[in-house]
Amino acid sequence: MVRLALLALASCGGGDPTAGTGADAAGGTAPAAGPRDTLVVGWVADVGSLNSVVSVAVDDGDLISALMFPMIDADFVDCQLRPQAGHATEWAWSADGKTIQMTLRGDLKWQDGTPVTVDDVVFTYELVADHDVASPRYEYVEKLVSGARPRVVDATHIEWQFTKPFDQVTQLSQVSDLALLPKHVLTGADRASLRGNPYSRAPLSYGPWTLATYEPNQRIVLEHNPGFSGPEDWKPKLERVVFRVIPDYNTRLLELQAGKIDHLRGIAVTDADRLRKEHPEIKLYRRGWRTFDYVVWNFENPLFQDVNVRNALAMAVDADGMIGRLLTSETGEKYGRRSVGNISPALCGAHNDDLNPIVFNPQRSKDLLAQAGWADTDADGVLDKDGKRFEFTLATMAGNKRRGDAQILVQAALKEVGVVVNLEQQEANALNENLRKRRYDAAMSGWSAALFIDPSAMWMCDEVDKPHEFNFANYCNPEVDALITKGLATTKADEAAPIWREMQAKIYADQPYLFLYWMDEIVGLHRRFNHAEIDVLSSLNHLERWEVPPEKVKYKR
Repeated sequence: MVRLALLALASCGGGDPTAGTGADAAGGTAPAAGPRDTLVVGWVADVGSLNSVVSVAVDDGDLISALMFPMIDADFVDCQLRPQAGHATEWAWSADGKTIQMTLRGDLKWQDGTPVTVDDVVFTYELVADHDVASPRYEYVEKLVSGARPRVVDATHIEWQFTKPFDQVTQLSQVSDLALLPKHVLTGADRASLRGNPYSRAPLSYGPWTLATYEPNQRIVLEHNPGFSGPEDWKPKLERVVFRVIPDYNTRLLELQAGKIDHLRGIAVTDADRLRKEHPEIKLYRRGWRTFDYVVWNFENPLFQDVNVRNALAMAVDADGMIGRLLTSETGEKYGRRSVGNISPALCGAHNDDLNPIVFNPQRSKDLLAQAGWADTDADGVLDKDGKRFEFTLATMAGNKRRGDAQILVQAALKEVGVVVNLEQQEANALNENLRKRRYDAAMSGWSAALFIDPSAMWMCDEVDKPHEFNFANYCNPEVDALITKGLATTKADEAAPIWREMQAKIYADQPYLFLYWMDEIVGLHRRFNHAEIDVLSSLNHLERWEVPPEKVKYKR
């Protein structure tokens, strides 16, 4: 339901700085000169998969959203999503709350000219439901009646039939959140290897932008979709958006300061302080409580199977001190708050404001580790048990300065209680794959939290025929499963809220994650851009509305 629009990569200074000389910021054939500009975005990682059914990275989701026309658009007002018309122009619930009837636009086309039809909607959700595909979004279909995912009424009307009613925001989100896949292209694709299908890096668009150029590990260029047949006000006012893939944060920051990129998200607080003073041409935005950082413990590693050990590790780390060092400005303004779960504080009422975070207490940490049988028997400064040292590797994503700095702080904190932490940085797609496959000891990562509530993919126990690929820890608590089931079956948000608060308390007590902090992410954008929407929904929301006045256009042709 939430449109994640996001794009960019490429040029500056009248030519493309990543491609040597030339007047075309996208690296293609330049069209006639016009008053429209190019947005250049600093991007941390290469494309993983642009197939909505199997993608896992937030960055990929932002690209996918730019290539789609949303089934239902949304604003976020007064702590909740407010749906707006998109591909679906009307929707209504049956009296029993178990069926959503939708009216669809009949004028959308894939960029190859093929009409977008209800068959594409059915095909997309059929792939999600297919266990061979192993989609991480299986929860989107598990509460839908087989054969009604959706049921086709006619060419512009469908019905989503649920096995039981539940929260309507979540219901609507799950049947409108996915970018559609073209049945006419992927019908014969091997479903077990869908992640590796060439379509993942060469998708068809049915939205206002197309993937015009993809140079692996260098840039992704989005241009107007000349065949876009949706509403006139969805046609872009920029010429193109270019993502320059720059894994190193400091390099991205230097490129922003030099004017070689226009948009950069994830700016460190200390850098934001300096940018305000030295670069008035860059406007800084605060997105709100959408993302949080954590350390996940792999329960398949015996080191992390004891809850007392996990609590001890949490007590050894000064998360409040990390907020002070990493997320507090020179004027004392905080851009972080302690995290106690994955439900965003932006969702008023559902977030558990009464849950007190674990307090930094190294001595108590040592006591708990000793009670669990860990002792420094050979006086080398490292705890051991049954001949095994307490030593593990903490992985994180390369190119994220905040997490790299936090990784070092966690390493130093755990050293103080006798635990050895080896640090490793991995390319973003590799880390995501290792988390999904549970091929790691511990990892520092982050989530961009959904603005509707369905915790099942992250926290419910795996079943033989229903693995939860976002449950990186392999966490399982039947009491939590029961609360999730109960919460999802509760149709009114105010009645579901106490269930979600109780669920957060139980998960927090189990400490499958070392929950660190929510971040009010800082995004920098050059001031020549008007109508930019950088908010809790996306750092590139409604990109088709962004524009530059003719007299300020930078990349002229």
